[in-house]
Amino acid sequence: MASVEPDVADFVRQIAAIKADASGLGDLSQEAFDWQPAPGKWSGAQCLEHLNITHRAMLPGMQAAAGRMRAGGRRARGAMRHGFFMRWFIADMEPPPKRRYATGRGFVPTSNLSREHVLAEFMQLHDGLLRLLEEVNGYDLGAVRVQSPFAGWMRYKLGSAIALNLAHDRRHLWQARAAAEAFRGAAIPTPRDPKRRER
Repeated sequence: MASVEPDVADFVRQIAAIKADASGLGDLSQEAFDWQPAPGKWSGAQCLEHLNITHRAMLPGMQAAAGRMRAGGRRARGAMRHGFFMRWFIADMEPPPKRRYATGRGFVPTSNLSREHVLAEFMQLHDGLLRLLEEVNGYDLGAVRVQSPFAGWMRYKLGSAIALNLAHDRRHLWQARAAAEAFRGAAIPTPRDPKRRER
């Protein structure tokens, strides 16, 4: 992008950091990637698949909103402002998690996921978001709204939808790293007490 609006530049920077964070999970073995810290707790694979499901649900609505924005021709006039609720919601979504949110039935990930497939789709979806940002650069990211796929009563400004998605990415990447750290801890055998005699 030749001349990049500050909001767009910041989103591009965030996506680069998120992709780098996710790519680090590619160093895990498939066993570590699939390992769940406890019953009902997601593995790293499930965390990333949940993010993929979320982006698959959100991206078409954001692309449609971007098309309406370009058709309307409303240009940016400074940084976009989130409303009070969205500022709180985005901040609350950031890691480490401060509260639990119920996951809708269609957004619960399965298990036995291929590490390569999940990571490849994660990168592709975020590349799609980068292409969207190229298209909306210079336009008012608050001029159009996106329908939430999670709750019928929620509609976000396009810029707020992007910011919320990226905070949600960081939340579950943090969770994925925590699962990987727990796997490494579980895989370390308990040190033998040198004072204890073998029977």
